[in-house]
Amino acid sequence: MPENLSITLGALVEAQVTDAGGPPSPVLVLEGTGGSGRSTALRKTLEEYREKTPTALVQPHDNGEPADSAVRGVLTAVMLGLTPGIRGYDVKFPRTVIAQIVLSEDFSGLTAAAALSRLKVVLAAYSEPAAVTKFVVGLVAAGGELAANQAAPPVAAVTSAIAKQVAAGVLAALRKRAWQRQIDWDGLVAWFGHQDKGFRYNAAQILIDLSNRARSDRADLREGVTDLLVAALLADLRHSWESARGTAPNVLVLIDDADLPGPSAFIGSLIRVRAGLAATRAGLPDPVNVAVASAGALADVLTADTGWTGGADPARPWVRVPAADLGQEEVCLLAQSFDWGGGRRYGLITHHLTHGHPEGTGIVLRALVAGPELADDLDGLLRRRGPGDVPIDHRLLEPFARGLSARKDVDEPQFEALVTLSGARDRREADGLLPLLPHPIGIGSPVFTSPTLWSPPGADGGRLHPLARYAGLRLLAARDDPATGWTAVFRKLRDRAGPDDPAGRLHHERLLSGKEVVAKELAGLLRELRAADWLTLLDEVTATPDPRERDFAAVCGPKQPATPVDHIVVLLGVFPALHDPCLTSAWNRKTLQTLASHSLTHLAGYGDERPPFLMWPRR
Repeated sequence: MPENLSITLGALVEAQVTDAGGPPSPVLVLEGTGGSGRSTALRKTLEEYREKTPTALVQPHDNGEPADSAVRGVLTAVMLGLTPGIRGYDVKFPRTVIAQIVLSEDFSGLTAAAALSRLKVVLAAYSEPAAVTKFVVGLVAAGGELAANQAAPPVAAVTSAIAKQVAAGVLAALRKRAWQRQIDWDGLVAWFGHQDKGFRYNAAQILIDLSNRARSDRADLREGVTDLLVAALLADLRHSWESARGTAPNVLVLIDDADLPGPSAFIGSLIRVRAGLAATRAGLPDPVNVAVASAGALADVLTADTGWTGGADPARPWVRVPAADLGQEEVCLLAQSFDWGGGRRYGLITHHLTHGHPEGTGIVLRALVAGPELADDLDGLLRRRGPGDVPIDHRLLEPFARGLSARKDVDEPQFEALVTLSGARDRREADGLLPLLPHPIGIGSPVFTSPTLWSPPGADGGRLHPLARYAGLRLLAARDDPATGWTAVFRKLRDRAGPDDPAGRLHHERLLSGKEVVAKELAGLLRELRAADWLTLLDEVTATPDPRERDFAAVCGPKQPATPVDHIVVLLGVFPALHDPCLTSAWNRKTLQTLASHSLTHLAGYGDERPPFLMWPRR
């Protein structure tokens, strides 16, 4: 688990929960690829703050519901999660429950008078406390399983107890006097007429409209229903905060998998409702803080809705919090917690392979501790089979595939597509591999569109996370299907490389036809190009290690290179090997560096300038 991620999130949350009653805090969108530790950071934040302020952790799942109905499950989970509260801070949800009661009734097809009469009958049916309790327990049973902070064994007993606590809070808010048995709906129903915005609507008609619009075919009307539900939730939390004893902290809502329809709709609605309340200039307190975990898709939705890209501005409605990979020293410290003696060495080896990817780092460190004899044979370690008889290099790619799935499982077509796309140097090249991908993967699939799996499309066109690419290349090399295997992938990439991309063509040719073919062409360019340009071309051609080449003697090339072609063959083996994280032996790396220096010195006599060759390699 990346401790720095939970610390970063914790610092932001701390500033928010103590700034009670001020303007709305921006929604914190914690972004990272699969296995980056987003969910763990939310869980740690829950454990840190659940005793300090009412805190709900919502863990939604994809059940195929449309957004406007799935969002109700999120609202129920928030209500359930926040209800236990803390001492002196009773959280009550009367407006939210009123709205849910009305939504459970169908007024369509009734005249205005008949609908009004039906509403009175419905509310009268819930005038008895037992009826409200029964309704709330049923509501929780339908959506309460999403409240992860209540999901402790036995789940049914826990949620039932909290459901009764929700009902008790609602009943306390609905009774004008504590001793009254009958419920008086009028006071809180009136809120739906003004909604804290100064409106003067007929509250009863608004409730009838709420039910009818929830059943409408028009998306804008259903969106309005979501917004009113969220506004009711905010009003309930605001009144609970104002009623709390002492200096009340802000409540905290944590939502995992926020790219799913329900959470995404909830967050978009929250931002809209807050903007509408701010427009009234009434200065109403907003004691609600929200932090969510996303694989990146949510940002596109929020950017389209708000025109804001998520920069670190506390005055804006939402802020990106990147789930960065672990640094080298962080991995070394984690490794020392496994093995204090050899930990630092294990940490350096692991970081070189995983680039600090949190879940991948944990997988490799555990494998090294279990098999320390393989510290100098990382290739053998990655081929070793672990739990479920799955090779470790396969397990290293699984977190990235899970991050592409709404169900958080390894979708086989996405996984196989990821293996195929690992052959591409960047996102632009990946498009050309579409004909080789399994059905139903297309350009719009998450494996293409994930902004956390691919780096931002700058000058390099956007690249796969380096661990995902390396693990994918290893699996591609082992794939035995000739239609989608190593040769098919690199032939497709080579044939698509345009005349203005000699580096791409030669890069793919090296991985397709071998070093000797490419060495001859590079030798011909040796006198045509400036030294620095030729060396830059060589760097691009050799940027990808070849996981198939495991024989160290073959990597080193000719024992006694005599011609420029021979020396370039040496470099075409040495440079990719130095990029290969499986090359962990210090002696082998030193040997390769010596060979590279010798061949570059020899080639300096053929170029137009000696110094650039003598200052290479830049690695």
